[in-house]
Amino acid sequence: MELHLTGKVAVVTGASKGIGLAITRSLAEEGVTVVAGALHGSDELDLLADRFAVHAVKVDLAEAGGPSYLIEEAAGRHQGLDILVNNVGAVRPRLDGFLAVTDEEWTATLTINFLAAL
Repeated sequence: MELHLTGKVAVVTGASKGIGLAITRSLAEEGVTVVAGALHGSDELDLLADRFAVHAVKVDLAEAGGPSYLIEEAAGRHQGLDILVNNVGAVRPRLDGFLAVTDEEWTATLTINFLAAL
């Protein structure tokens, strides 16, 4: 399908596997230059970077400077951004129930699932 995205620049977070990797692949196949943020990267993401205009950036978006680092890396490299896909997120099973969640766990969950996108 032609989406008329050729030449656009996108940032995709959580790009090393699953939905983020699929979004990165789809955008790249449409001619989008993708800056793919991921905590550890992956072999699959490296293969995309070899085939398409994909620049993998290893970044911890749960760290205070992580999100701004990723955006600065993308905007500095490509003089702007057209598309942002905030895909990063984490789910941790909490088998002991709601009241067993510590303040640190709440903070970590809010940071990666909400604050990183802001």
